[in-house]
Amino acid sequence: MSWSKWAVFALLFSGCGFFKAYDPRGTFIPEDVQTFSVDFFNNEAAIVNPQLSLQFTEKLKTKFQSETRLKLINGDGDYKFGGIIKDYRIEPATRNANTGTAENQLTITIRLDFVCDKHPEKNQTREFSFFRTYDATQNLSAVEGNLSSEISDNIVQQIFAAIALDW
Repeated sequence: MSWSKWAVFALLFSGCGFFKAYDPRGTFIPEDVQTFSVDFFNNEAAIVNPQLSLQFTEKLKTKFQSETRLKLINGDGDYKFGGIIKDYRIEPATRNANTGTAENQLTITIRLDFVCDKHPEKNQTREFSFFRTYDATQNLSAVEGNLSSEISDNIVQQIFAAIALDW
C-alpha cells in the first residue's frame, strides 16, 4: 500500500477513535481516563488465606501502574477497581489407583466490580478464576504461598486483558 493510501486510511480511522485510544504500550484506554483506584479485595471465601487479600490488591495496582499511563490515586479514580475474593478451594484433581488422590487443585475466584464514570459502557461485574495443581503428597502449607501468588498473577493478567486491552 502506498504512503498516500496509508494516510487516507489513518485519516478515516482517526475519526472513530481507534488511534486516539491506543497507547504505545499496547493498551486501549480512552485519552480522558488518567487515573485509577483499587479498593481492598476482601476475602469472603469459605477458606481464608490471610495474605491473599493484600497480595492480590497490590498485584493489581502494580500491574496497572507499570503497564499503563494511568496514575494510581486514593479515592475515586477514572477507572475504579473493587470486588472480593469469592472462592478459595482445594479439591482432588487426579486420582491414583494405589494411593487415592495423586494431585490436588487450588482454585481462586475473584469477583471484579469495575466502574468508569466517563465511559459507563465499560462498567462490568465479572468473575475471574484460575487454578494450579500440586502433588497430593505435599502439604498445602508448603506450596500455598507460591501457588496463590501464581494464580493471583494469572487472574491479574486476565483482568488487565479485559480492561486495558479491551478483550
